[in-house]
Amino acid sequence: MLPLNPSLPVLFLLVLLISGVIKLLTVTVGWLVWRTRMAERFRVYRRELAKGQLRSELLSAVGVLLTDAVIIAGFRYFTGPLLAPFSLSTALWSYAWMFVGFEVWFYVTHRLMHLPRFYRFHAQHHVAQVTEPLTALSFSMVERVVLTGGGLGLHFAALHLMPGTQVGILAYMLTNYVLNAFGHGNTEWLPRRFVTSWVGRVFFTPTFHALHHARYQGHYGLYTVVLDRWFGTAFPDYPLVHARARAGEGLTRIGERLAVAPPAPSVPAVPEARQAL
Repeated sequence: MLPLNPSLPVLFLLVLLISGVIKLLTVTVGWLVWRTRMAERFRVYRRELAKGQLRSELLSAVGVLLTDAVIIAGFRYFTGPLLAPFSLSTALWSYAWMFVGFEVWFYVTHRLMHLPRFYRFHAQHHVAQVTEPLTALSFSMVERVVLTGGGLGLHFAALHLMPGTQVGILAYMLTNYVLNAFGHGNTEWLPRRFVTSWVGRVFFTPTFHALHHARYQGHYGLYTVVLDRWFGTAFPDYPLVHARARAGEGLTRIGERLAVAPPAPSVPAVPEARQAL
């Protein structure tokens, strides 16, 4: 928990410390797991990382840590007077609103950044055609301001209309950091049946985001697949690629697409023969 009324410089240092440690911890744990033999078995793309990828992502991560600290400190400073005392219902509402708000904001801005005129702000993230946990911190400062600043801005606006708590906000940010490292792991830990379950029709998998990095167009969602399904930007072979990764037969070519069998034609019902008079 952050102090109630700290000065802006103190807030910046606190956020840089706390947010930085959590980000680095999640990425470090993700990296150690990513290096295990079991993780190698479930790779979505069985390819080496691009030359110079780790160095580029490491340099970018420094900018992300500083940019996030500025944004989050400013958000906390100006929202401090608007925060309500803790209650479980208010914390859950804050968490839910932030989760949904970030999902919508991310999908819209992410898709816009794939347009030619804006792609230069997103190009750093696509240094990785094959991802690993450090990719979770690989963004240009401009993109980070748009994504993080915009998402928090939605919640700042909401706080003028409904109560919110610091606990709900911090819980969402922690979820964001953990899922970010998990989703960029290029390792499919979730079982094959997950994708076709009702849960899998809402929430993403590492395969889902690995396909975005390899194919660029499609799978723009953050931690859910709902908006991609609604707006037709989901890849038809996503369940097949997921199944291949779980079977230890991840893809070896970046442009590879798996053939999806067309649905079986429906057989019209044969009308019952009229009874003879």
